[in-house]
Amino acid sequence: MTETHYLERPDNRDLRQIPGDYGLPLIGNALSLKANPLKFCDDRYRRYGAVSRFAMGPSHIVLALGPENARELHLDVAKNFSSAKGLGHFETLIGGSLIMKDFEAHRFQRRLMQTAFKSSSMDGYVEHINAICLDTLRPLFDAGEFKLGGYARSTLLEIAAQTFTGVTGQGSEGARLKTAFEDFIDGFTFIFEINIPGFKYHGSLRAKQYIAAFIRELIADKRRNEDEDILAHFCRERDENGDYFSDYDIVENFVVLLFAAQDTTTASLVNACYELGRHPQWQQRMREEARALGKETIGQADFDALPSFTMLFNETQRLHSSVPLFPRRSINPCELSGVEIPADTLLMNAITYNHVMPGWWSEPQRFDPERFERGEHKQHPFLFHPFGGGAHKCIGMHFAQMVFRIFMFHIVTNYEIQLRPGYDPDWQYLPMPKPRDNLPLRLVQVG
Repeated sequence: MTETHYLERPDNRDLRQIPGDYGLPLIGNALSLKANPLKFCDDRYRRYGAVSRFAMGPSHIVLALGPENARELHLDVAKNFSSAKGLGHFETLIGGSLIMKDFEAHRFQRRLMQTAFKSSSMDGYVEHINAICLDTLRPLFDAGEFKLGGYARSTLLEIAAQTFTGVTGQGSEGARLKTAFEDFIDGFTFIFEINIPGFKYHGSLRAKQYIAAFIRELIADKRRNEDEDILAHFCRERDENGDYFSDYDIVENFVVLLFAAQDTTTASLVNACYELGRHPQWQQRMREEARALGKETIGQADFDALPSFTMLFNETQRLHSSVPLFPRRSINPCELSGVEIPADTLLMNAITYNHVMPGWWSEPQRFDPERFERGEHKQHPFLFHPFGGGAHKCIGMHFAQMVFRIFMFHIVTNYEIQLRPGYDPDWQYLPMPKPRDNLPLRLVQVG
């Protein structure tokens, strides 16, 4: 049994032996990191090397860049890196969830989600996802220019409402739930916990309370009936002793799942459409693959016949990583890239930087989905890791890719994506990257 005494210890703040700087008083390097994480990481790498220190508000953190450090933190062979303490900044929002658990506790809670994301279970979600995509895309053909970000988020919230809870997003209850989802997600960029009305952190806490109360009301019925939505699978799952998981475990994990599955997929879809608008030849390539199936809707059995969809997803994740950064905290002293790291030190690896790191990728800033066909990403097992790795690898990764493929199938089969001439957006990078103006575009029907 792994000891848990490290959970009670405070963060180590003495990093004077590690190269780097702490930025501005009070806020540290927060502004430059939030403005552009990729530029921030590249600057640190060139100035200080793979390992350096920085500050986010009151937290002193070691930035450990590159695929080899990603491997060390993800695989954690010595069980020396805590996700729970690495994500301690968000404990009040997601403290009871799977991603905030370490080692045996993590393995125990991961059982809660295993049935919901089996291939056979996901086959049951396909019909809802296809229907929602078709219904919501039709009105956009005559809409002229619209902002894809708002549409994609609303559509994915509808998908989440139906496939996750079995509740339609329509009507007053569904609308309130969708608003709560949005408010909860928007709170994840806070630096200080300011629990005062008007601040995003406060709104996120209130939204979580509403979502939690909504879910708790459904649990008893979900255990009795034979629904096949994700919440129903959670509620019927049993632990190693044959007991149901507690209502608390169900609620905490379900809330964080909404965040992980919804907003990251929104960013993936928006950024993929941005790249397709800039590279119409890839739209045509995908359209030919999609139409060759001769189907109006698709499911998991069709995905192997859509290789360009997979390449697009991967290249979009490489250039616009939906999870740009991932944190851990050391339990005992260790070494990363030859630098001694004290116990209880906050650590961060940048997925977004590994995905374009000089020396590994050919023309790293160029959109080139075929690099995955060539196997460029296979030079190192953690050179490309959009869903993490090791014990904490995203359990919903196949669901996210399924939604992406179905959504893109319905767009490219029937429409051409057209951006404004010369469109060059200002970018938001955290909590996940996307054009700040939510990507205005037109969908033009193709014969």
